[in-house]
Amino acid sequence: MRNLTEMYMELSAPIFSYLLRLSGDYDLAEELTQETFLGALQALPKFREEASVKTWLYAIARNTYLSKINKSHPKGIVFTSFDEEFLDGGERSADPAEQLLQKEQSLTMQRAIYCLPETYRTVIILREFEELSYGEIVKILGKTENWVRVTFFRAKQKLREAYADLERGKESED
Repeated sequence: MRNLTEMYMELSAPIFSYLLRLSGDYDLAEELTQETFLGALQALPKFREEASVKTWLYAIARNTYLSKINKSHPKGIVFTSFDEEFLDGGERSADPAEQLLQKEQSLTMQRAIYCLPETYRTVIILREFEELSYGEIVKILGKTENWVRVTFFRAKQKLREAYADLERGKESED
């Protein structure tokens, strides 16, 4: 087992990114990242190494997020804004018009992800953005691989619908 400082140096950025995508709030994601590592420090003696440190931390991060949301926002977190620079992982075109279009599409996709129920949002983020395997997601969520695969499939369908709805909404504003 590595020490907590090494774990923090290696995994704080991915944990923060996950929490930012999950919550849509930069400040909350920072706070939850710190709480995640504090929780990991407190739980370290109980860590049995049945999962990797990475999946263990993602599970702590998710539980920290859910605990915070249930306490402070019983009906779910209220969307504030996305830190576009942090969330935008796409390549940029040299054409300013193309850059604007890419930025709008990226923001629409983030909003569509945020519209999903938490479980779907979590599975999409872990699989697509954090690039975790189904096996790692199974360990984080404590579900079967079949459940994760089915949920991921359903989440992608719901994401397509949410994205299309947001796009239609933008068209009607124009």
